[in-house]
Amino acid sequence: MLYMILALVLPLVGGLLAFASGNKKAPIVALAGMVPGFIVSVMLLNAAFNQRIIARWEWLPGYELGWQIDHISAILICLVYFISLLVHLFSATYLKGDLGIGRFYAKLGFFTTSMLGLLAADHLLLLFVFWELVGFSSFLLIGFWFKDQKKAKAAREAFMINRVADAGLLIGVILMVIQFDQPFISELGGVEHSFLLSLAGFGLLIGALGKSAQFPFFGWLPKAMAGPTPVSALIHAATMVAAGVYLLIRVQPVLTPVVLTTTAVIGALTAFMAAVAAITQFDIKKVLAFSTISQLGYMVMGIGVGAAEASFFHLWTHAFFKAGLFLGAGAVIHYLHQVNHEDHSFDAQDMRLMGGLKKHLPITFIAFLLCGLSLSGLPLFSGFLSKEGILTGTWLWAAERSTEYGWWVYAVSDLGFITALLTPVYVGRQVWMVFFGQARTKMTPVDQSEPLFNFKIPLILLSLGAIWVFHAVNPLDAHGWYFGKRLFGELETIQSSIPTYTLIFSIALAIAGLAISIISFGPKNKRTQEANLLNAPKSVVGKVSFNSWYMEQFYDGLSSGYLKIAGFIQVIDKRVIDRLVDGVGVVTVVSSKVLAIIDREIIDGLVNLVAWISSAVGGILTGLQSGKVQNQLVWLLIFLITIVIWFQF
Repeated sequence: MLYMILALVLPLVGGLLAFASGNKKAPIVALAGMVPGFIVSVMLLNAAFNQRIIARWEWLPGYELGWQIDHISAILICLVYFISLLVHLFSATYLKGDLGIGRFYAKLGFFTTSMLGLLAADHLLLLFVFWELVGFSSFLLIGFWFKDQKKAKAAREAFMINRVADAGLLIGVILMVIQFDQPFISELGGVEHSFLLSLAGFGLLIGALGKSAQFPFFGWLPKAMAGPTPVSALIHAATMVAAGVYLLIRVQPVLTPVVLTTTAVIGALTAFMAAVAAITQFDIKKVLAFSTISQLGYMVMGIGVGAAEASFFHLWTHAFFKAGLFLGAGAVIHYLHQVNHEDHSFDAQDMRLMGGLKKHLPITFIAFLLCGLSLSGLPLFSGFLSKEGILTGTWLWAAERSTEYGWWVYAVSDLGFITALLTPVYVGRQVWMVFFGQARTKMTPVDQSEPLFNFKIPLILLSLGAIWVFHAVNPLDAHGWYFGKRLFGELETIQSSIPTYTLIFSIALAIAGLAISIISFGPKNKRTQEANLLNAPKSVVGKVSFNSWYMEQFYDGLSSGYLKIAGFIQVIDKRVIDRLVDGVGVVTVVSSKVLAIIDREIIDGLVNLVAWISSAVGGILTGLQSGKVQNQLVWLLIFLITIVIWFQF
């Protein structure tokens, strides 16, 4: 229990102390929270492998909340600490001299603690709280340079897109907790399939799609590139975007077949669309952003087809090679900023201004190449192992369901294999444009362009994680992961065996993709040289790719359409509703005044007349009453005479 508490709070404590210590001491002080935290996470991993850790407490009378550290959460907590620690190291040099570096480390600690809390939460409501904290802290990091209006706007858009998807997650959580009495993640299961369960499953799925930037929500992740590059490495590797995949793995026992099928289709579609979009981008970070979306699509697709174990393995391997790629991109951007610091209009992220960087950044080049080959899915690299398990599971899933659902289910596996072909194409293009060929801008040797402690060590460690031997013994066995049996036991799912034909086909696609990248985008290729001069592709397919399937324009169209509808409703409200209300108000005031006059002059007049008559009669009668007996007898005699005359005539 002590290990769990320390693991959760140390990053936040370190970040706050770093903020309080000032900009010069902030990097060192922040590490004072991360290094002990990483050691504690390793101890927590060892403890969780021996026995699952569960802690619950009464939040309200009769209502409990709780934490849980099992094999899955413990290994991800350790992974988040490892990546975050390297990002802390890298940031010390990358943001050196920035006046907000203390604030940066405070936000980084807040983000890390939020993600750790999400992983440790056992109750769905507690998970939702940390889910929102992850979104809020990522908004703070993406908008770190908030004085730049474009970056501030990008942070707001990323935040709001996530909030839309989170509404679906909230619906799913409420249904699971209230309708099905399934509040604890560790106890999910045993629920009879029904329409409401499917509705809850779709709610959970929408939340996961938003956080993991899947179709139709993937537009926010490229916008997240507005933040510092180390932030991009942390968000894209094993933290924020991985939260959606982690959630789907956790709630898989209560997902109905229709939800799982939808999950597989959306994952495959996203993987393909993002891979196509990555091919024509010129921003070095945007290429990697769409690559992340594509790889997350693989993971989501794997969960949908029942290959959750392979998806989790890919989540693990992806954290290493994607963090390595982003930090490598950060090293490139940092170097170009140093060389061209006098030119404030210089875009250090534009690959058209790069080239020949392997000579100036040799360690960065080697690390970027190893991580890129792992992303491409080539044998002897970790990305091949984990990707192969997903592709095989998808193929076997399609073969099993084709007789019942028809040929269309093969479209899911086909999109997965097409993505496997496209991935090395855009990876190769990026490597050629950045590191090979002639320099297309000013390139000069710079002292400390690759500092040993802050740049080289993180890049070396992450690139080692891209090699298969650090994850499995057999470079061709997608189920030989060292942690596999400890996490999932002996596999009994449909992807438990790897057919030789899918293995060979996958390898052939990866090699073919690299060959295409050399032929189409190699340094000596004339098409590449011409493309470097273009602001955007001219072909229809190129425009679709460069504009990311026009998803951003679609969002803008929705936004502008909403604003137009809101403006139209405002006009109706102002010119019709308000005038109608004003007219009703005027009629009411006039009517009330008329009624007041009628009430005062007629109703009150009649009442006053009756009162006057009564008063007059009373006065007359009062005058008749003198109190003398003689007068009374006279009036009595007159009254009797009158009665006699009345009856007589």
